[in-house]
Amino acid sequence: MFRNGVPRVESDDDLAHGQSVIIAARWILVVAGLVLAIWNPGGLVELQVAIVVILGLALGNFALHTQVLGKGPSMARVVYAASVADLAAISLLIISGGGFPAAPYVFYLPALLAISVTFRTEVMALYTAAALGAYGLIAVVTASGGDLLTVLIELLVLAAVPVCGNVYWRLERDRRSRAGQQTEVDPLTSQAAEGSWPRPA
Repeated sequence: MFRNGVPRVESDDDLAHGQSVIIAARWILVVAGLVLAIWNPGGLVELQVAIVVILGLALGNFALHTQVLGKGPSMARVVYAASVADLAAISLLIISGGGFPAAPYVFYLPALLAISVTFRTEVMALYTAAALGAYGLIAVVTASGGDLLTVLIELLVLAAVPVCGNVYWRLERDRRSRAGQQTEVDPLTSQAAEGSWPRPA
């Protein structure tokens, strides 16, 4: 599962497709987070933290986006680090907003969805567990006893989204595998149809 300290992805093709998904999800996170911070600002410190975190994500995503547009090689370490940064930034936004309940909670959803359609099931499970643990800890510290049911529902939603995304990842992986096999078989099929097979003497 791990190679040289880096979780192993299914293939370079999966990582190449996944980079685009993660970049799109991060741009959504940046734009939505900036709109939310401006639309419903809390205290000055909360607004400053939100803007710094969002701008940091935007700069990191711009660098990753530039690499992809330049058709550079897929760098697994960068993609994994970007996903960790997403979850950490969302948790920081929730903490800076006073914890539970917090509007930035919904930002976990596109981040986890992007992770689930990019990485292997084992890696997706690690990221999901980290997000559940982070939000669960924040909620336990900041929520009241009457909010327990709401917290449990939100945790279930956080778990359900990557599970559904991983089902799609598996289906897409199998589809690409079948398409590759079909491409290899087609030349043989066309030769047989044209009667170009070598005939026995």
